[in-house]
Amino acid sequence: MTEQYFEFDYLLRIILVGDTGIGKSSLLLRYTDQEFQQNLLPTIGIDFRTKIIEQMGKNVKLQFWDTAGQERFRTISRNYYRGAHAIFFVYDITDRESFKRIEYWINEVEQNSPPDIIRVLIGNKSDLNYKREVDFDEGKELARTQGLEFFESSALENRNIECAINYVVKMWLRKKELEEKYQKQNPQANPILSDLTVPIKKKSLLQLCQC
Repeated sequence: MTEQYFEFDYLLRIILVGDTGIGKSSLLLRYTDQEFQQNLLPTIGIDFRTKIIEQMGKNVKLQFWDTAGQERFRTISRNYYRGAHAIFFVYDITDRESFKRIEYWINEVEQNSPPDIIRVLIGNKSDLNYKREVDFDEGKELARTQGLEFFESSALENRNIECAINYVVKMWLRKKELEEKYQKQNPQANPILSDLTVPIKKKSLLQLCQC
């Protein structure tokens, strides 16, 4: 039976942003298809991938939007920010320029996305440690100052991809639980407004991410 026939409880949209050539598509291919291809062609516009997983007793359909890093596709990418529930800011640990531009991507997303979007910083290609230009602590500090969760990942070695995604799914499911509880207690509340106002206590990474 193909995935499209499986029932799911929730649809979670995750968008990946970052410069071109940093391995966003490779991360998704590894996670959704358990494949690694050395020389993937750059994404043109937006690429979509899906996967259904079970977390916390719920079937969650993950819909990934892989955005192109080139400037000429920027307008297309912006149209998808508003519908996303979570975002991965991705850079290449062997490319300092891609790391420097993360703040640009953060500003870009903040202007076009929901205020309660879950945000994660990913330092990709951690298997190429001998070519590293961005220290782990630099990534961690940037994440801290920007209020992001942080992981280093490798599509080649299948490292920390599932962990980062599981973190997002668990955070989002806890948010949904609180929203649904709030709606039951306040049936006249506007569901759109409640999405923005329900307080959510962030769990620690150790509690949420167990890979």
